[in-house]
Amino acid sequence: MRRTRPGAAALLALLSALAGCGYALVGASRGTLPEDVKSISVPTFVNQTARVGLEQDVTAAVLRELSARGRIKPVPAGTQADAELIGTLLSYSVNPVRFDDSGRAVEYDVSVLAKVTLTDRRTEKVLFENGSFLFRQPYKVPAAQNYADVEPAVIAAIAQPFARSLVTTIVEGF
Repeated sequence: MRRTRPGAAALLALLSALAGCGYALVGASRGTLPEDVKSISVPTFVNQTARVGLEQDVTAAVLRELSARGRIKPVPAGTQADAELIGTLLSYSVNPVRFDDSGRAVEYDVSVLAKVTLTDRRTEKVLFENGSFLFRQPYKVPAAQNYADVEPAVIAAIAQPFARSLVTTIVEGF
């Protein structure tokens, strides 16, 4: 009779556990979006924040990000599309987190909270829904910029990464 060494048995158990852990490579996921969805309409996001114009920048960034993906064609709201992405911006905040020696804020924490729903227009089935899609990102203030200039620059800087995160979550399931 052959005896198994404890180390070999432990290694075998570890390899068996890792084989079934659900690990997958980034981009290998099927995602939330069915293959037959080729076009998405994106009406202008509803803005429930105090920041005027935020919805315009975010919606434009989402449309650009969808276009950049290639597989999905963004189409104007109200036209025939396979799916429709409805978004509501619930909150937007810019908070200073780091200061220089003179007390001037040099870095801000920016967050956008949105409610988003992607619906298959042919079946009315909800393909993706998140009532609290939160995106946070630091924003470092360029040396020549004063506080009055920060907000427009922050919105321009955060809209595209927000859109990239949202579209990646929908398309790739992350």
